[in-house]
Amino acid sequence: MVGGELKTEGMPRFVGNIVASVMRAVGPKGVNFARYSLDYHLLRNYLHVIDEWGEGGKSMVPEYATTIVKKYLETDTSFRELAERIQSKPDSC
Repeated sequence: MVGGELKTEGMPRFVGNIVASVMRAVGPKGVNFARYSLDYHLLRNYLHVIDEWGEGGKSMVPEYATTIVKKYLETDTSFRELAERIQSKPDSC
Protein backbone atom coordinates (compact mmCIF):
# COMPACT_ATOMS: atom_id res chain seq x y z
CA MET A 1 0.00 0.00 0.00
CA VAL A 2 2.84 2.39 0.67
CA GLY A 3 4.98 1.45 -2.27
CA GLY A 4 7.99 -0.75 -2.64
CA GLU A 5 8.59 -3.90 -4.58
CA LEU A 6 5.83 -6.51 -4.66
CA LYS A 7 6.85 -9.97 -3.57
CA THR A 8 5.32 -12.66 -5.72
CA GLU A 9 6.33 -15.61 -3.55
CA GLY A 10 5.46 -16.35 0.05
CA MET A 11 7.85 -17.59 2.68
CA PRO A 12 9.20 -21.13 2.40
CA ARG A 13 6.89 -23.75 3.92
CA PHE A 14 9.36 -24.76 6.65
CA VAL A 15 9.65 -21.12 7.79
CA GLY A 16 5.86 -20.83 7.80
CA ASN A 17 5.62 -23.96 9.96
CA ILE A 18 8.13 -22.51 12.42
CA VAL A 19 6.25 -19.20 12.61
CA ALA A 20 2.93 -21.03 13.09
CA SER A 21 4.42 -23.12 15.92
CA VAL A 22 5.79 -20.03 17.66
CA MET A 23 2.47 -18.19 17.29
CA ARG A 24 0.59 -21.16 18.76
CA ALA A 25 2.98 -21.22 21.71
CA VAL A 26 3.13 -17.49 22.52
CA GLY A 27 0.28 -15.89 20.58
CA PRO A 28 -3.20 -15.03 21.81
CA LYS A 29 -5.60 -17.87 22.57
CA GLY A 30 -9.35 -18.24 22.92
CA VAL A 31 -11.31 -15.00 23.16
CA ASN A 32 -8.10 -12.97 22.92
CA PHE A 33 -7.29 -14.63 19.59
CA ALA A 34 -10.79 -13.82 18.35
CA ARG A 35 -10.37 -10.15 19.34
CA TYR A 36 -6.93 -10.01 17.73
CA SER A 37 -8.21 -11.61 14.54
CA LEU A 38 -11.22 -9.30 14.23
CA ASP A 39 -9.16 -6.19 14.94
CA TYR A 40 -6.42 -7.26 12.51
CA HIS A 41 -8.82 -7.86 9.63
CA LEU A 42 -10.85 -4.75 10.37
CA LEU A 43 -7.73 -2.53 10.42
CA ARG A 44 -6.35 -4.17 7.28
CA ASN A 45 -9.61 -3.56 5.44
CA TYR A 46 -9.76 0.05 6.68
CA LEU A 47 -6.27 0.68 5.30
CA HIS A 48 -7.32 -0.88 1.98
CA VAL A 49 -10.42 1.36 1.79
CA ILE A 50 -8.46 4.57 2.41
CA ASP A 51 -5.80 3.41 -0.05
CA GLU A 52 -8.32 2.72 -2.81
CA TRP A 53 -10.90 5.47 -2.22
CA GLY A 54 -9.16 8.06 -0.06
CA GLU A 55 -11.16 10.20 2.36
CA GLY A 56 -14.41 9.43 0.55
CA GLY A 57 -14.00 5.76 1.35
CA LYS A 58 -14.30 6.43 5.06
CA SER A 59 -18.06 6.87 4.63
CA MET A 60 -18.25 3.21 3.58
CA VAL A 61 -16.74 2.00 6.86
CA PRO A 62 -19.45 0.80 9.27
CA GLU A 63 -19.90 2.66 12.56
CA TYR A 64 -18.73 -0.26 14.72
CA ALA A 65 -15.53 -0.46 12.65
CA THR A 66 -14.99 3.30 12.85
CA THR A 67 -15.10 3.08 16.65
CA ILE A 68 -12.36 0.44 16.70
CA VAL A 69 -10.25 2.27 14.09
CA LYS A 70 -10.47 5.51 16.11
CA LYS A 71 -9.18 3.66 19.18
CA TYR A 72 -6.14 2.44 17.25
CA LEU A 73 -5.54 5.83 15.62
CA GLU A 74 -5.51 7.44 19.08
CA THR A 75 -3.42 4.84 20.90
CA ASP A 76 -1.16 3.12 18.35
CA THR A 77 1.51 5.38 16.91
CA SER A 78 2.67 2.93 14.24
CA PHE A 79 -0.87 2.35 12.95
CA ARG A 80 -1.55 6.10 12.88
CA GLU A 81 1.71 6.73 10.96
CA LEU A 82 0.88 3.98 8.45
CA ALA A 83 -2.62 5.37 7.88
CA GLU A 84 -1.16 8.87 7.39
CA ARG A 85 1.43 7.57 4.89
CA ILE A 86 -1.28 5.82 2.90
CA GLN A 87 -3.51 8.90 2.90
CA SER A 88 -0.66 11.16 1.80
CA LYS A 89 0.32 9.00 -1.20
CA PRO A 90 0.21 11.08 -4.39
CA ASP A 91 -1.94 8.54 -6.26
CA SER A 92 -4.51 8.44 -3.42
CA CYS A 93 -8.00 9.63 -4.42
